[in-house]
Order: sequence, then structure tokens, then C-alpha cells
Amino acid sequence: MKKLIVALILLYALPVLAETYEWTDQQGTVHFTEDLGSIPKKYRKKAKVVGGDESAPEVTISNEPAKGAAKAEPKGDEGDKPKKLYGGKDEAAWRTAFRNANYEVQQTETELATLQGRMNDTSKMSRSEYLAVQNTIKHTEVRLQEARQKLDALQATANRAGVPPEFRK
Repeated sequence: MKKLIVALILLYALPVLAETYEWTDQQGTVHFTEDLGSIPKKYRKKAKVVGGDESAPEVTISNEPAKGAAKAEPKGDEGDKPKKLYGGKDEAAWRTAFRNANYEVQQTETELATLQGRMNDTSKMSRSEYLAVQNTIKHTEVRLQEARQKLDALQATANRAGVPPEFRK
């Protein structure tokens, strides 16, 4: 019983970094996704954030033309100067992607440091708590490696798209 309580407490403490969306199709099938863009357009208004408030999520409409249509440059704030796109994304999209990827790496590093700090004094830990913390450290190390790989992949994509360094902070 003690092991279960410790495991539940440790799992509860892990931060949730992604939102999960839920929607129901015409046949009544409930679908879940972490990417709002993967929800068919006709269901986006009815999509709900799971575990959050029950309001519909904010949907960003892409200005990408249909296949075969001429690609129009989106207009900037002035209305006459088009926004420059890098790999199909504007400055705000790149900044958001890098901010999210860097945040995920930083949060996971902080969590790992906290867990490793707990392992410095194991004299007051039970064996089950010690094993639970060790297991959580292993899991967090894997998450950190995945977060760093995501950031590296984003860097590589940004390099291919010619994204300026100031957008990557």
C-alpha cells in the first residue's frame, strides 16, 4: 500500500506539458489528440480540452492556399507589407515553437535536478520510496532526451528554412 501511495504521489507531481483535445465525429466516435491541427475543420469548434475548462479551444486558421492554387503572402500589421515566411511559418510561429521546445527542456532538466537532489540523502527513505524515485529519474532522463531531440530537430528544420537566429530564443 505504501508503494502505491508513493508511486501515485510521484506520478501526480510530474508536470503536464501538452493539452489533449477531445471531439466526437458524426458516427459518435470520440477521438483524442494533442494537435489541434489534426482535428477535422468541421469538428474544431466542438473540440474540448480534456482536463481543462470545457470551452472550445482557440483555433488558428492557416492562410495556406489549397493544392494547385497560387501561394499568396500573408499581409503584415501595416496591411501593405507581406509577412516573410520561413518553411511555411511566420516569425510568431517559429518563436512559439522554439519557446515551447526550450521550456520543455528547461522544465525537464529542473525536474531531473530535483529528483537527483532527493537521492543525495536516502537515509530517511524507505526502500520502496528509493526505488520509486530511481524509476522516476530514469523516466525523466528519457523525457529529457526526447525533449532535446525535439529541440535539435526543430533547429535542423529552422536551419533548412533559413530562420534567423533571433527567432530561436
